[in-house]
Amino acid sequence: MTHRPIRRVEPDGTRVYADYHRYKPVPVEKRKTRIRKPANPDAILWNGNWYLPLDVLPEDQRVMPETRPDSLTLEHGARCRCEVCQRPEAAVLWRRRHASQNGRVIPASRRRPREARRRA
Repeated sequence: MTHRPIRRVEPDGTRVYADYHRYKPVPVEKRKTRIRKPANPDAILWNGNWYLPLDVLPEDQRVMPETRPDSLTLEHGARCRCEVCQRPEAAVLWRRRHASQNGRVIPASRRRPREARRRA
């Protein structure tokens, strides 16, 4: 690898650089190490691995799925078997709502604060 420009390429494939340094590429069958770079010019080398671009839909053809706010879950009086109530987030919302209505607070973590651990 050199930063000098190539002056000319001889008929046998030897490259002659601006400082008259010569380099003849080794054929693929005689190489000791393999060439890992893919033939795709859009490939990206990151962290020593080559990644090929993904085939994605154009922006105008993409469609986002229908979403429902969590407030719909809390509007149900009882836990039914509808699509909204079966989400895992629904159980957390009901638990928090029930605790706040009964005057309890659900702790975010069961660990004691750092100051309390030092005193103990």
